[in-house]
Amino acid sequence: MRRIALALAAGLVWAGPAMSAPSAPAVVSIDYCADQYVLALADRGQIHGVSPRARQAFSYHRERAAGVPVVEPVAEAILAAAPELVVRFWGGNQRLVSMLERTGVDTVNIVYGHHRETIFANLTKVAAALGRAEAADLLIADQGARIAALEAKPRLDLRALYLTPSGTTGGTGTDIDAMIRLAGMENMAAELGYHGWRTVSLEELVMNPPDVFIGSFFDDRDVARSSWSPARHPRLARIMGEVRTVPVPGRFLSCSGLFSVDAAEYLRATLDGTG
Repeated sequence: MRRIALALAAGLVWAGPAMSAPSAPAVVSIDYCADQYVLALADRGQIHGVSPRARQAFSYHRERAAGVPVVEPVAEAILAAAPELVVRFWGGNQRLVSMLERTGVDTVNIVYGHHRETIFANLTKVAAALGRAEAADLLIADQGARIAALEAKPRLDLRALYLTPSGTTGGTGTDIDAMIRLAGMENMAAELGYHGWRTVSLEELVMNPPDVFIGSFFDDRDVARSSWSPARHPRLARIMGEVRTVPVPGRFLSCSGLFSVDAAEYLRATLDGTG
């Protein structure tokens, strides 16, 4: 019931202009991770534009982006949308930021990082700039409760390996590592000594396959696939056919850990047979 109440409250924050602060500024987001923060926190009437990728399959809030103007991340298009605030993660550059600020447009830069403290700080910062502090408070409380619920579950005696169509996996220091651990498993890539993002070793997989493969983006046509990727090797395809493979929707994994809780819940529910 508590989750339902929080979901209803979050929906009211999105839909209800009466809850928006009187001074809430008009906003444009210029890359798809910035889109997710704006679409989650802003009142719809504030949003003067989102990036061209806000409606892609890997955009978590793509449904909320429906009907919102699309703005190219260049100065002319942004200024034509008449925002008072621009939110960015990697979109644009310092020259663009300086130009916007000279014309009186404020900018908020989202800090890179997948740790919950960084994500929560980003939510708080963006919400404050939008005049929507209560929206961030709701989201942070909800995520905190869901993290605690996952951490209270008994750990699974499973070694998991994340794999993309390019043969890339996530080792220590990635949001994938955090997701796997939050779901109650060990990250095989970290056990192999992998740090950050790197191409998986086919030889190591043949000699020592994981208990679970976690796949993502295999059904996304917008994701590049290398003909030389280990993920295309017939031997690996045979191993993946023999080992349990859990496909996680790419929209949970495409924005520096912002939706790691959703991904971990999805993964754990699938493994527990409740999802």
